[in-house]
Amino acid sequence: MNLVGKIFVFLIFSMSVVFMSFAVMIYATHTNWKQEVLRTERGPRGEKIGWKKRLETVKLKNDQLQSQKRNLESKIATEQAAKRQEIAKLESQFSELDDQYNSLEATYLEKVKELSEQLVKVQNQQNILENLREENERMREDIKMARSEIDKKFKKMLKLVEQNNQAEGETKRLAERKKQLIEELKSAERVLSANNLTKHTPVDNTPPSIDGVITRVKRLKDNIYVEVTVGSDDGIRLGHEMEVYRGGKYLGQIEIVRTTPDKSVGKVDPSRQQGQIRERDRVETRRSLKLTAG
Repeated sequence: MNLVGKIFVFLIFSMSVVFMSFAVMIYATHTNWKQEVLRTERGPRGEKIGWKKRLETVKLKNDQLQSQKRNLESKIATEQAAKRQEIAKLESQFSELDDQYNSLEATYLEKVKELSEQLVKVQNQQNILENLREENERMREDIKMARSEIDKKFKKMLKLVEQNNQAEGETKRLAERKKQLIEELKSAERVLSANNLTKHTPVDNTPPSIDGVITRVKRLKDNIYVEVTVGSDDGIRLGHEMEVYRGGKYLGQIEIVRTTPDKSVGKVDPSRQQGQIRERDRVETRRSLKLTAG
């Protein structure tokens, strides 16, 4: 064998070793995608559960969250309807009492006018009696009759005065009731104003009645931030307030400063903190909005 043949044999041997190394490396890095998709348990070398099983778990969790969302939306709609009915009822009562007050005020004015007329008549009769006293005895009978008529009118006047006093008392009572209703209405308006609402504004921005769990606590300078397991998909918005509990113990209050679809970040209010807040503590939305007055 000449030199060229030896060179080719060496080259063929070298390339065989190289291709064999490539084959070993490819086999070592080969992934069994069927097992990756269908694996139901973790592998002995720490392999994760298969994609199919993980997809089924995520779908199940999504169905549960959708059911919770529908239940919460139904509760919110029911509460909104009840609050609107209560406001309408208060407005109707206020309108009825205002009409009653106006009617009684008109009656009172009529009674006052009638009483004034009666007093004028009585004064006229008294003047007539003074003139009749100067007449002779033959007019005494007429005077007696006139006095009898005056007595009747005076009794009627007293009765009217009593009725007028009763009307004044009723008017004062209705005025006090009207004042109370106005105060109650102002109180309700203050509650609505404090929550940036009016009587015509729907309460769709009221925090939904939900709860979650703190998954992370982080301190930045003088502030404490927590991450919770509820987000914008659950109805949480920026500025909503949530209260923190551990078991039955109240720990403090947080204000939502950032939201994502499935989680939110809240800032702890140091003025209301009553205990150390940790991971796995529960949070609930505040229910401070009350539309009933008084």
